[in-house]
Amino acid sequence: MNKSKTGAGSDDRLILARTRRDRIREGVTVITKGEGVRVFDQDGKSYIDLVAGVTRPVHVGYGRKEIAQAAYDQMCELPYFTPMEFANLPAMKLADALSEITPGRINQFFFVCDGSEAVESAIKLARHHHHNKGDKKRYKIISRRGAYHGTTVGALGILGTVLPMRQIMEPLSSGTIFVESPYCYRCPFRLSYPHCDLLCAKDIERIIQFEDPEQISAFIGEPIQQGFGAYAPPKEYWKVVREICDRYGILLIVDEVICGFGRTGKWFGIEHYDVQPDLITMAKGISSGYLPLGAVGCTDEVMEPIETFHHLHTYANHPVSCAAALKNIEIIKRENLVENSSKMGTYFLEGLKSLEAHPTVGEVRGTGLWTAIDFTVNKKTRAPFPPNRIIHIIERAKKKGLIIKTMGQALEFAPPLIIQKEEIDEALKILDQCITEEEKK
Repeated sequence: MNKSKTGAGSDDRLILARTRRDRIREGVTVITKGEGVRVFDQDGKSYIDLVAGVTRPVHVGYGRKEIAQAAYDQMCELPYFTPMEFANLPAMKLADALSEITPGRINQFFFVCDGSEAVESAIKLARHHHHNKGDKKRYKIISRRGAYHGTTVGALGILGTVLPMRQIMEPLSSGTIFVESPYCYRCPFRLSYPHCDLLCAKDIERIIQFEDPEQISAFIGEPIQQGFGAYAPPKEYWKVVREICDRYGILLIVDEVICGFGRTGKWFGIEHYDVQPDLITMAKGISSGYLPLGAVGCTDEVMEPIETFHHLHTYANHPVSCAAALKNIEIIKRENLVENSSKMGTYFLEGLKSLEAHPTVGEVRGTGLWTAIDFTVNKKTRAPFPPNRIIHIIERAKKKGLIIKTMGQALEFAPPLIIQKEEIDEALKILDQCITEEEKK
């Protein structure tokens, strides 16, 4: 390993995901410690983590010894047993705990290792449901352009973003139908809300009719989309989608992998829209990243016709991960972190709105502690900002002790739910400086 202050280098044996070789040759940062909302690198430099581990799972912050203790105790008691033909107490208790907080009638659960596996499992549950009802023709899945649902093969098949991770693996299995997303800032139909009459939602019915309703198994979507940078749809959108799914016997899968467990100021993102999903997928905040865990939840109606769920992951219903998740949910409840997400999210969004004075800041948006700045080179036409310029802002921020990320044409922010005003103020000051410096350049 390269021992220079730049961290891991080209002679390191660790393969890094989605990291260019030239970046690795330059030397990547090694994160060695986390405490609260801050992480520290190999040189002891401190960063405010404004994206909760970059992939956004660390809801309760770093350094929670009681989660580590819960995992240790469970390892000593029972580290593993199969999810097939046998149950274990932590998984059973976690299913009970989730049934109390998940939306409406979602009350049956299957645990996996991450969000991609949760999405795969939800797709398989939907297929099992229809197959056992005698609707064996229903295999197609409706996804949305701009959607992100994971990187396993089934999840890639419904990936609505043109990325190398999808292109390299093509051809993928057939059966995915893509419809437009509710991205009002850059509407794919070149309309404006509310005069558009929610065409992005209502057009789904036309696509269904073209594809044959009797062949469609499920519609999947994130309640608030990450692909454009924390983009919430118009308030009526999900009700229209729910009505269309009901009309044609299509199951509604809501992907809560990012939105779940307080990220948007409610336990689950779909609660902002008062809609009942048939299935939901979960991960990230379910364990705050302390151990790998994902889950799919569904209603009794989904499970009722299924005699046997023909599906298996070795580490499904893992007792240690479930024990860690139980303690994590206990902390979220005890410290009112869902409420703090709503409160601090409002404060953070107000601060970000002040940055709209910058000529390159097109739109600031957010729900709870999931916010974004959409950049543009022209506020009137909303022409996209060059991606390399957004990368420059991220690099500037890192040098100043702030970790942020890009998503679509936007900078996206999703800090641990424990963040307070002082840390938000410090982050806003750095963001203002970085945008100003890049605009001058």
